[in-house]
Amino acid sequence: MVSRRPKKGKKACTECRQQKAKCDVYLNPDQPCTRCRKVNANCIVSEPFKREHKRKRISDLERESEDLRRKLRSSQPADTHLSPIALLTAAAEMGVRTPASDTLSETPQPPPSYPPQLLAPTVLVHSTPGPAYDGDTTKSRTLNGIQVSAQEIDDLFQIFFRYYAQFLPILDPQARPNTYYAQSPFLFWAIIGVACRAYSRNPTLLMALARSIIEMALLSTLSVSPPSNTIQGILLLLTWPFPKGDHPDVTFPMGGILLHIAMQNGLHIPMSSHEFSRVKMAAPSDLDLLRRSELWAHSIIVYQRVCVTKGQLPRALGNLGQDPAQHQGLFENIAPWIALKLRCQELIAKCSEATTENGLRTMSLDQERALDLILRTYEGQVDDLELQAVTDDERFDTALCRMAIQSFHLYKNQTLVSSGCYPRILVTACSLIDYIQSLCERVGFLSMAPVQMGFALLLASTTLLRILKSSVASQGLEISRARASLFTAINLAQQMSVDSADLAAKTVTILKAVWNSSKAFRKMDGTEYSSLRIRSRLVLSLILDTVWWWRDEFDPGSRSVRSVVEPAQGNGYARSRYPGTAESSGPNGDTNREVAGSATTFGVPEGNDAFHLDEQFLADFEWALADDTLFSLDPLSSNWSTTNNLL
Repeated sequence: MVSRRPKKGKKACTECRQQKAKCDVYLNPDQPCTRCRKVNANCIVSEPFKREHKRKRISDLERESEDLRRKLRSSQPADTHLSPIALLTAAAEMGVRTPASDTLSETPQPPPSYPPQLLAPTVLVHSTPGPAYDGDTTKSRTLNGIQVSAQEIDDLFQIFFRYYAQFLPILDPQARPNTYYAQSPFLFWAIIGVACRAYSRNPTLLMALARSIIEMALLSTLSVSPPSNTIQGILLLLTWPFPKGDHPDVTFPMGGILLHIAMQNGLHIPMSSHEFSRVKMAAPSDLDLLRRSELWAHSIIVYQRVCVTKGQLPRALGNLGQDPAQHQGLFENIAPWIALKLRCQELIAKCSEATTENGLRTMSLDQERALDLILRTYEGQVDDLELQAVTDDERFDTALCRMAIQSFHLYKNQTLVSSGCYPRILVTACSLIDYIQSLCERVGFLSMAPVQMGFALLLASTTLLRILKSSVASQGLEISRARASLFTAINLAQQMSVDSADLAAKTVTILKAVWNSSKAFRKMDGTEYSSLRIRSRLVLSLILDTVWWWRDEFDPGSRSVRSVVEPAQGNGYARSRYPGTAESSGPNGDTNREVAGSATTFGVPEGNDAFHLDEQFLADFEWALADDTLFSLDPLSSNWSTTNNLL
C-alpha cells in the first residue's frame, strides 16, 4: 500500500507565513487558524503573498514617508516664520540697548521708518529701529471676535519694539509677528495689547482686547507653549497693565503666577534648571545659563514691584530657595543694569520686612527711634547703589528705591519733625518727578511709561502734597520747588493717561482736589493731622491715606454718611467729623485754595459733577476693606473698637 503525501493545496495564512509559523487554517478554511485566534490577528489566506524582510519593509516605509514630506514642502510657499524664538539676553545679541541709553541718548537717532501718526501725539523718538518684515507677509488675527488686520499688527509690532521694548528688553526684535503667534499666541497678543495703548489708527483696540488677553494670561499655566514665552507675556502685562474695564484687577495674583511658573521651571536655580525638566536634557551651556539668569532676574524685579505697588510684603531672594552661592552667582552672571534694578527692589523688600517687624500699626517713642535707625541704615545702602548708577535710568531706579524707603518716615508721629527727614524726602520726590519730566521732553509723550514710572509719580506727588499741606512747609524747606514739582507731576500724569479709567487719570483728579482743599489732613478744629490713618499697606499707605482724605470730602456717596476719624491723644480716637462742616484754616492762616504767587489753581469737583469713588476706583488702589466695614460705624458706638482694629 502506497502512502500519499499532503496535497500542495494546503495553504497557510499570511500572518503565519510571515512569521514562519505552523498554520492549521486548512483544517477549517471558514475559521481563523489557531495561532491567529491566540494572538488576535487577522487571518487571511492570500495566493500572491510574498514574505518580506522586516528591516527592508521598515526602510521602504521610511523612504516613502520622506518622499511624501518632500513633496508636501515643495507644494507649499517658502515660510520662515515657524523657526523658534530664541531666549535672548540683555547683550547686544538682541540689538536693543539698555532703557536709559536708548531713551535718553544725547545723540540724535534716525526718525521712525513708519508714519509718526500711528501714535498720539505725533513725536520723533531717539530709539533703535523696529524689526523689518520683508519677505514674510503678516497674517491678520482674531481674538474672541475682535479682528486685527495685518497692517495693524505690523504697525503695533514696530511701535512696541521702538517705544516699549527699551524698558523691558526680553524679546527678539528680529522675529516676525507670525513667528510669535506660531510659537505662543499668548505672547503675541500680549505684545499687541501693550502696543495699542496709544494707537490712534484704532483707539478701540485697547479696551476691546483687554479682558480676552487677561483671560489668556490666567490660563497660560495650561499652555503647551514654551514656559519662557509664557513668562515673557506675563512680564509685559505686569509692566504695562490694562486700564480698568469690565474685568477685575488681577495684577497681584498674576504676580504670583509669574513667580511660580518661573520656579516650576527651575529659573530660580539656573545652573540646575535641567533637573526641573520632565524629559532628560543636558546641563545648560554658559549662554543658556545667562539667558535663564536674566529672565529670572526680570521675573523677581517685576514680582517684587507688583507687591510694593499693591501694598503687600514681597518675598526677598533669600526666601526663594537659593543658597548663598547661587544668590551671588546670579548677580555675577546678569547684566550690570539688571543687577542694579534687582538690588534696588531687594532693598525695598528687606526694608519693608524690617519696618514691619519693628511695628507700624502703633508705635511708641522707642519704636519710632528704632524705625529712624532702620531707615537711615537702608538709605545708606541706597547711597552705595547710587555710586554704581551711571545712566539716568539707573539713577531713577535708585531714586525710586530711596523714595520707597523714605516713605516709612511718615508713619512716625512723635519724632517726624525732630528726625529731620523732611528735607531729604522733598529732594528725592522732586528728583523723581524731574526724571520723568526729562523723559517726556525727550520723547514727547508718556503713554509708553511702564508701571514703575506711574507709581513713582504717584508716590512722589502725594508725598509733596502731604508736605505742602503741613505746618512744616514754613520751616525753611524749598517750598517753591516742591510746589512746582507737584504741578509738574499733575501735568505728567495727564500725559501718562491712556484711558479715563486708568490710574493716571484718577491720580490727576485726586491731586487737584486735595491741593485745593482746606480740610485735607486737618482735624475738625483746624489743627494738623500729621500721622497716617492707613497703616497696613507699607509703601502704598501714604497714597491710600491721601485717597481716603479725598474720599471724605469729595466722594458724593460718602457725604453725611461716612465719617473720618481723628486722634484725640496718642493712638486713641475721639469724635468724628463729617463732610460739609465749616472750613478750617491752613497752616499759614489761609484756606489753601490758592497759593500766593502761583497762577496755577486747579478746579475742585462740585455737586453732582464730582468724580464718584466707586468700587472700581477702590480696586485700582487695592482697597482692602468694604465700605460698610470701613466707614459706616459710629465712632462712639460699641462696635467702633472692632473697626478701629481693622484699620
